[in-house]
Amino acid sequence: MPPTLAHTPPTATAAAWPLLLARACAWALLMAGWVGIGALALQMAPSTAAGFASVALWLLALGAAAALPRDSLPAAIRSAPLVRAGALVATAAATAFAIFAAPRGGGLPAVFVALLGWAGLTALASGVVRSLRLQQATMPRPPVASAALGAMAAGLAIGDPGDLLALGARLAAFAGVLSALLIALHLRAGPGTARPGCRAGLFDCSLPAWPQGAWREPVQWPTLLAGLAMLPMMAELPLMASWCRSAGISAQAMVLLHLGAMFLPVWLLNATLARWPLPRLAQVCALLLGAGAAFVSWAPGPWDWLGLAAAQGCAWGLAWGGLLWAPGRRGSAGSSPLTA
Repeated sequence: MPPTLAHTPPTATAAAWPLLLARACAWALLMAGWVGIGALALQMAPSTAAGFASVALWLLALGAAAALPRDSLPAAIRSAPLVRAGALVATAAATAFAIFAAPRGGGLPAVFVALLGWAGLTALASGVVRSLRLQQATMPRPPVASAALGAMAAGLAIGDPGDLLALGARLAAFAGVLSALLIALHLRAGPGTARPGCRAGLFDCSLPAWPQGAWREPVQWPTLLAGLAMLPMMAELPLMASWCRSAGISAQAMVLLHLGAMFLPVWLLNATLARWPLPRLAQVCALLLGAGAAFVSWAPGPWDWLGLAAAQGCAWGLAWGGLLWAPGRRGSAGSSPLTA
C-alpha cells in the first residue's frame, strides 16, 4: 500500500522529526560520498579509468553493505544500542582520518580505506533510519524533503571538489558531525516492530531497487533509463566541476545546480506526484532525457553541460519520486540494492 496521506496528529508529527533528520543525514552521506570520494579518486588515481573504477568500487561496497541481511549480524550489534553506537563511532573515526590523510600523503591506500569506510558509515546510517521508521505508528511518507535537505547539505559541505586539501578536511568534519547526529538519534530509537510492505531498497524504502522484470514493460523504460543515466552523471561531477572552473563558473554552483535539479522539482511536485499514472511519469521522464540530449548537442557553452545536468537530474528525481509513491513498481520484497 502507498504511504498514507491522512492527516497526522500533532504528537505523531512531533515524533516524526527524528526520522526526518536521520534520513537527511543518510542522504547527505550518500551524496557527499558519491561526489567527494569520486573527486578524490579521480584526481589521485593514476588514470581516469582507475578513478572511475574506484567510484564503482564505492557503489558496490555500499550496495553490499546495505544488502547485508540484518539477521546475519551478531545479536549484540542488533540489540545493544551502545554497541551499535560504538560501531558508528569507530567507522566514522577511521573514515574521517583516511579522508583527511588521503590528499596529505596518504594516497590511493587512504582513498581505498575512505571509500570502504564511507560505504559502511552510510549503511549504518540506513540502520538508524530503519530503527526510527519502525517507531512510527503509520507508514511514513516518502522521504523527499529529507533527501533534498541532505543533498543540499552535502553540496555545501563538498564546496569545490577540485581543492583536494580543503575537500578532505571538509569531508572529514562532515562525517564527524553527521555521525554525532546519527548516534544521538540512534540512542532515542527502540527496537521497533517489524512491518511488512517495505522493500530492500537502500535506506529501507528511500532508494528503491529496480523492479524485477520491469524491463519487459516498455512503458517503464523512460523511468528506468532516468535512473541509469544518473550513474555516469554523478560519477562525472568532479570532471564537470573542473570544466566549470575553466569556463569561469563556480564549481560549487555546478554541484548545487545538479543536486538541486535532482531533488527540488520532485519536492515541489510531491503533493501531486502520487496521483500521476505511470504513462504520464514515463512521458515526462522521456521529455527530460531528450531535453538533456538536445542541450549537450546544440546549446552553446556553458549551457550545454549545465542544461544536461539540470535535465538529467530532474528526470532522475521525478522517476525516483514516482516509484516511491508506487510500491508495486519498485521491486519485490527481498530484492537487493546490490543488484541495482
